[in-house]
Amino acid sequence: MEREEVFSLVKNCLNGEPATCIAACPFHLDIKSFLKKTAKGRLGAAAQELNQSLPFPKVINEICPAPCEKQCQRQTVLGEDTISIRLLGRTCLQKKEKKERKSYTLPPLEKKAAIVGAGPCGLACALYMSKKRYPVTVFEKEQNWGGSLKNHEKFPIFEEEFFKKFASAEVDFRFGTTVHDLKELQEYGMIYIATGKGGPDFGLLNGCDREFGATSVANVFLGGELLGLSCVEGMAHAQTASKAMESFLQTGNPAYAATQYKKMDCSKNVPHDGARPMPHVTPAGVVYTEEEAQAEAGRCMQCDCEVCVKDCSLLTKYKKKPPRIAIDVAQDGMTRNSVSSACITRQTWSCNLCGHCADVCRENVSVGQMFELSRADRVKSGNYPPAFHGYWLGEMRQAMSETGLVRPAQGENACGYLFFPGCRLGAANPKYVTKSYDALLQEDRNTGIMLDCCGIPALWAGEIDIFQNHLNHIREQWEGLGKPAIIYACASCRRTFERFLPELPIISLYEMLDAGGKHGDDSCGNDREYAIFDPCAAAPMPELKAAVRSLAKSSGCRLSDYDNSGKCCGFGGHIQLANPDFYDEIAAERAAETELPYLVYCANCMDVFRTHGKKARHILDFVFGLTDRPVATLEEKRKNNLAVKKAVLNKYWKEEFLPEKKDWETFILYIPQEVIADMERLLIPESEIQKTIWLNEKSGEGFENASGEIVCRMVCDYMTCWVKYKKESGMYHIREVYSHRMHIREDEV
Repeated sequence: MEREEVFSLVKNCLNGEPATCIAACPFHLDIKSFLKKTAKGRLGAAAQELNQSLPFPKVINEICPAPCEKQCQRQTVLGEDTISIRLLGRTCLQKKEKKERKSYTLPPLEKKAAIVGAGPCGLACALYMSKKRYPVTVFEKEQNWGGSLKNHEKFPIFEEEFFKKFASAEVDFRFGTTVHDLKELQEYGMIYIATGKGGPDFGLLNGCDREFGATSVANVFLGGELLGLSCVEGMAHAQTASKAMESFLQTGNPAYAATQYKKMDCSKNVPHDGARPMPHVTPAGVVYTEEEAQAEAGRCMQCDCEVCVKDCSLLTKYKKKPPRIAIDVAQDGMTRNSVSSACITRQTWSCNLCGHCADVCRENVSVGQMFELSRADRVKSGNYPPAFHGYWLGEMRQAMSETGLVRPAQGENACGYLFFPGCRLGAANPKYVTKSYDALLQEDRNTGIMLDCCGIPALWAGEIDIFQNHLNHIREQWEGLGKPAIIYACASCRRTFERFLPELPIISLYEMLDAGGKHGDDSCGNDREYAIFDPCAAAPMPELKAAVRSLAKSSGCRLSDYDNSGKCCGFGGHIQLANPDFYDEIAAERAAETELPYLVYCANCMDVFRTHGKKARHILDFVFGLTDRPVATLEEKRKNNLAVKKAVLNKYWKEEFLPEKKDWETFILYIPQEVIADMERLLIPESEIQKTIWLNEKSGEGFENASGEIVCRMVCDYMTCWVKYKKESGMYHIREVYSHRMHIREDEV
């Protein structure tokens, strides 16, 4: 993974970027900070902000045309009066200054700088270079400084500021000295020429790099009105030129002084949903009183885009902005030592990968895409925890093998439609699949069926090779059946197909049922009010959402106007093991958004909510008049998928399906409910417990305690499963089940 690949994903992110007023300011003054201090009544601190950021704040405040005010989003976005930034600056600068602290200057550097011209731009450059500890000499043909400002009515005030700024600066002013040839300045390592409009350029203006002021003579730079800049623009450019001069001395390349503000665009306004109007404060006098200044500065909205941060549970929890995450992801891409040395392993695998961040971002910046990229990169390098996704990959393998099935239409070698219910629908309730297929066949007998997984567990795990191989498998099966239209039941399956198999024509099961008039019994909904919870993957699928709502209303359900706005239930990305507490937080947060029971059309959403105490029903319960069932355990889900395969083969192809029975499945277990809860939380199915005991009964390696209980283990590819049990009357009573991700090394003695 290349760093550039990561940073390209956040290049348009506005979060943390300078506001439009800051981008418009030639000096890129942190106007947000200045206004925040002013709004808090800290006028002295606000004035200090100006003094630290501007070479001559009183001069600039007087002559600056205030482009920042033209870009104030109070005006450009909300249509209100702009904030009076310049007048607030003047107010703060009139505040009595604190006594300056004694400064301890470091010895000057060896290289010397020459400034030709003591106008405002030359003075600004001299001040900047002096602060960098370079000995500075200013050559001015006139007998005084000020240049074009000398005719300004407030020049006495300006000159007072010049005196103050240079009082402690190591600058040698040589007034009444004309430089006729640059050879006169050979002793200086750097030369800055700011001789004003029409002044001598020593033949260097043509070919000058106007961004940095660099010329064809390596150590000579131009600035100010020579380059056609206004007085304020010239003083700001002097800061860039001083950096370029120093860059030239240190590296030989002035271009290294380039700033981040190149990417800023003054028209990039951020969202201001919910911002309340605030009237402009007109001062009673020439400047604001302290109270007036606080009120006017308080109108600043501190413009920053935090839409994704506020709307994403992960970003809210970890208080990280997308650009910061990009840095961490890039750093992890260069970390090849161990999982523990990575920056954000837990966070990387705590993302639901739901895409909601990109949906709410008008620049379509996707944090999830960064985490998806990071997962794939870290799996490729071996720097990842396989336990987070081991169970789900095993479940995916089952969907491809023992519970998988691909058949064309009955009596045919191909089909016009192919029903793809996904791996989780039948696991929740076999009738969801069998009755849906019955209904589809009533509409079109030329409908085949494919019991399989779309492959998204591998994508979420970062196992790209496994994922690509599975996509190829699906494509081959589809092509072999004559390239039929895919009837999907799961929005995540559709999103996977649209993104990675765009050649597949797709339509939702719910659109087919709605069009076919399969609305169930009107009494199924009992006229009860429900809130529809749309799965996160369905956010950009209006036709799917409309079909579900039509089916619900036709089934007698009253629907509220609740909208989960595309947020994930918590299942996405398989974060259950990576961050179980966070998984529970997300589920509880979604469940609490309405007191009404949820009506869902995603089996995962249904299971998540019901296991967290929220009432939820599937739309197919109402379409087919099915009774409510308890949440299936992990083992029951596997058996349910086997039951779907068996029922379909028997009914439509008159074939008997007898799944292979493993040796350990003959072991009869008694498992208390509290232990079952632990198993479900740790994603350990009953068959794994049977196998662990079976292996121990064969090897006898377990430890028997004083109570006759046996503690044994089974080392899997991605975890170690531990079981405490006691055998009584031919039955294995399970006392405790737990797991860890360590592999215990057994050295020979």
